[in-house]
Amino acid sequence: MTARRISHPATLIGLGLILGCSSPGGGGVSRSAGATAGSGGKPGTGGTSGAGGVQGSGGTTSSGGIASGGSTGSGGATATGGETTSVGGATDTGGATTGSGGGVSGAGTAGGGGRTGSGGVMTGSGGRTGSGGTTSASGGTQGSGGQVTGGRTGSGGVQGTGGKPGTGGSTSSGGTPGIGGSSSAGGSTSTGGFVNPAPGSKFFIGANFWNEGWEPASDFFASNVNWATTTNPWNPTLLTDLAPYAHVLRFMDWNRTNDQVAGSWAARAQPNVAPGDRGVAYEWQIDLCNRARVDYWINVPTLADDDHVTKLAQLIQQKLDPGLRIYIEYSNEVWNGGFPQATYADNQGVAANMPGMNQWYQGWAWYVYRAVQIFQGFEAVFGKNSPRLVKVLSGQAGYTGDASNPAPVCAWHLQSLADKTVNPQGETINAYAIAPYFGGTDTTALASDIPDEATLVQNHVACLKGTGIPLISYEGGQDSYAATSCTAVATDPAMTNLYVTYLNSMMSAGLLGPFMQYTHVGNCWGLKMATGDSNAKAPKYQGVLNWLATHP
Repeated sequence: MTARRISHPATLIGLGLILGCSSPGGGGVSRSAGATAGSGGKPGTGGTSGAGGVQGSGGTTSSGGIASGGSTGSGGATATGGETTSVGGATDTGGATTGSGGGVSGAGTAGGGGRTGSGGVMTGSGGRTGSGGTTSASGGTQGSGGQVTGGRTGSGGVQGTGGKPGTGGSTSSGGTPGIGGSSSAGGSTSTGGFVNPAPGSKFFIGANFWNEGWEPASDFFASNVNWATTTNPWNPTLLTDLAPYAHVLRFMDWNRTNDQVAGSWAARAQPNVAPGDRGVAYEWQIDLCNRARVDYWINVPTLADDDHVTKLAQLIQQKLDPGLRIYIEYSNEVWNGGFPQATYADNQGVAANMPGMNQWYQGWAWYVYRAVQIFQGFEAVFGKNSPRLVKVLSGQAGYTGDASNPAPVCAWHLQSLADKTVNPQGETINAYAIAPYFGGTDTTALASDIPDEATLVQNHVACLKGTGIPLISYEGGQDSYAATSCTAVATDPAMTNLYVTYLNSMMSAGLLGPFMQYTHVGNCWGLKMATGDSNAKAPKYQGVLNWLATHP
């Protein structure tokens, strides 16, 4: 068995680690059947980084069927309404229904002796569905302000290059003006219409935001923001930079998802307090999505309890523009032993006697179990199979297993989803996500890695075949963290054409949108190193624009 690209960039940046990968147990955090987690973990500890997980409350369930942070014993989640469909599950009238294509993954981690150089780490995955994929149902037809070829319009928006209208922000229809309001100044969509493409409908692009504390505040925020009184904290150039390409924004790092923040609603980041240890408030994430006219990808905190999930869903329903979708993902890379949420899930899976040959498989099953409960919590607020909700499971593309099962995490997630012990109400998902990073310490090495990532994408296409679940990405892009100067590689002029080649390869291999670039802005990883950089200084960003020019 081989293990590749297993760690999220934040493992390196936030913890200051470079995790090897090699084979499971050999200095990395990838896990194979029957293997122990790697011994490479946090320096000095001799093991996988992370606190080992905090046990949840041990199985209490609320009336909404959401476990309170822990695994349930004999209980299990109850849905709030109706029968569910097959594993792939089509959404109801007015939303996007999954097609028959499935998807594929790319990526993996190059550890010691790997493709990115000694100790270089990248997340795995990526790919797009083949002939099937997700298509828009009756609600996908856009009215004024809905989806248009080459971008999205608003009733008064001026369309940019292949992209969205101007950045005229949204205003609050209730509550504090300007914070997460649901009516867009750029034009609201018609009833049942959505601003952005449906997941799996085609290959389109979104972006992740880096931890705002890892770069100058000016990359996101205006100068001298008074957080107690502001109704618009944003650097307007940020919205200008997003406008040509971004259809979805993922806020994993802004929610401190990998830091095991407290799970209560009261402990969340507050909108009237400057961003800090708890990240950027949900209210501001929603506000930015409204202003940029992009769908909202929320990573529900690992330890979020029932009340947190319900109130989060209610907040989003109240404040997010009704023409925007909500992608729901539980935690982040719960398979990744470099993060404490993996140990937490493993412990919960064992305690709940989840199916699986060992604690890692039990942890993967428990991840599905808890994700299902969170999906049901959102559906209790939005309605069963609401067309606004995109229920996402995320896996590890880079763990390739063997020839008979080249995408074992995906396969086990699907098996768990079909297991009544794990998913007693038959909850469905709308997308499966992976992270198709391509790696190398220079542009030549990066180019040589792209075909390998396409193969990993195809593995996941095969895994999802026949389920009706489209393959999308939660992260992806260029990873040259192991280079002597990753910034020099990221800003090499050759990256422009390389990004076009990369995006075409992922699309051809079977990946569908959204492809979620990690990150929009930020040293080494970003399409731009800093907000407002010219296209000449941002060859990856220019590559995305060049790709969009031929793929409206």
